Amino acid sequence: MAPEAFETNLLLVGMPAGIRAEFREALSFVDLPARLMLERRDRPIEHAYFPTAGIASIVSSEKGGLNIEAALVGPEGMTGLPLILGDDRGSADVMMQVSGMGWRIEAAALSRLLENRACRDRLLRYVHTVMIQIHGTALAYGRGKLEIRLARWLLMCHDRISGDELELTHEFMALMLGVRRAGVTVALHELEGRALIRSTRGRVLIRDREGLEAITDGFYGGPEAHYRRLLPECMTERTPV
Repeated sequence: MAPEAFETNLLLVGMPAGIRAEFREALSFVDLPARLMLERRDRPIEHAYFPTAGIASIVSSEKGGLNIEAALVGPEGMTGLPLILGDDRGSADVMMQVSGMGWRIEAAALSRLLENRACRDRLLRYVHTVMIQIHGTALAYGRGKLEIRLARWLLMCHDRISGDELELTHEFMALMLGVRRAGVTVALHELEGRALIRSTRGRVLIRDREGLEAITDGFYGGPEAHYRRLLPECMTERTPV
């Protein structure tokens, strides 16, 4: 049985009471397996998703095949951001990075709901938090060492799960960080040597979150603070973004 939408996705929590019934009628609960493509760049967006578990990656790509992750989406947010801004086509590929589940809404239904000003304003605030996250990612990728970037990324993933273990392969981490697999392996060994994580085949266990935060050298925390400022009703013990 599907959970209550307004208890399982933080962005839906606090949605204006006057539009809740319309949301409930428009939402359907779906599984979101790893590697599922939710959006394709330059293609029409058919649905937006409000995850209740799992992590989706917004991936920037070039024609030559270079891919790099620009932002993460989990139970704190949603996909389909171009729809909120009045566009019906994807600006990036969006795929499930960690399997989960969530609520799906048709693009046309979301567009109708956006006619409600309170709903539109709330979702626009979320879009702003993602823009801030992307700015932080660009700064980290441009100035941060790989070890710092990896620690920041692991913290952002940790923000969006309920436990301390992430199902992530070295290959996938390398793809998301835009580096070679060998580089990720070296960086993981460095973090593991400091007893901050434990890395096994396909899994990363967060052992010392405070220690990870300490080595990010200020590249983690700014976007997170803006999320709490813009969407304070979404606060949890480990509030993401």
